Amino acid sequence: MFKEIAIDPAAVAASYLQFNHIIDRFGVPEGRLIAAFPSKWKRLVYEAANAQLKGQLDLKRIEERLRKLPATAFLARERPGQGCAEDWVRAAVDEHRRLPFEAVITAAAVGEPGFLQPADVSTDHPSFVTNRQWHVKRDAVSMADCCGPLLSSSPHVKLIDPHFDAHARRFKRPFLEFMRRLRPGTTIDIFRGDQIDPAHFVTGIERVVHDWKHAGIVLRLFLRPQDPMHNRFIMSSAGGVSFQIGLDDDASGDRPEDIVTILQTDVWSREWDAYAGNDYVKQLNL
Repeated sequence: MFKEIAIDPAAVAASYLQFNHIIDRFGVPEGRLIAAFPSKWKRLVYEAANAQLKGQLDLKRIEERLRKLPATAFLARERPGQGCAEDWVRAAVDEHRRLPFEAVITAAAVGEPGFLQPADVSTDHPSFVTNRQWHVKRDAVSMADCCGPLLSSSPHVKLIDPHFDAHARRFKRPFLEFMRRLRPGTTIDIFRGDQIDPAHFVTGIERVVHDWKHAGIVLRLFLRPQDPMHNRFIMSSAGGVSFQIGLDDDASGDRPEDIVTILQTDVWSREWDAYAGNDYVKQLNL
């Protein structure tokens, strides 16, 4: 699963070198995301950097990188964030006890498990070992949870499975969980192989979303030549993952786990462009 790591704004505000040393280890392709703790985390970083580096070139460099840091580098879990502006470390300790982060990075001396110093951020630390492939249970919730950050942080999401069929409950259950994690205004494209009656493909989706309560989702349904389609992906405009078996769950227990792999940037970019166009067979505005 994607690792959620909290970063003390002061820990990345000490210098541009330290900022890069820490921030470069985050992002969808790395399997690690910065905790949006608080939601105005970038503002706190700038304020801390301005207090320490005012008038220095490092401040301008940090400001520029903060501006370019995308929302998809963060994991927003609706953590409350009270008290962060006054005492971030104290607030992080309380929140970590309530709902643990994978780790918390701070230069402060904290006698709590899970807290580490900026100097400890390296591939030798358990929280920073390679995290790009996971065993995931093939139940609808686990499947959606593993790629939840992709679904909830992007305005455009693509589901690719050559055998996707919403008439089948094994596809319907995960599909509904994927949908529940989308934010309003998202466009979701579904690509499947063309060895199916287009009307059957469309009516399966229409039945699933008939009573959908969350407005503002656009569904576009695509058919592609069946033979070249082998891989199963969930992709967003920030990155993607592949499912080795498929986007269907396993209620029987015959194959209870799948292997989910994060797509590296060059692979994601090529697949994202391959599954594109306006030749959809149906568009549904929910």
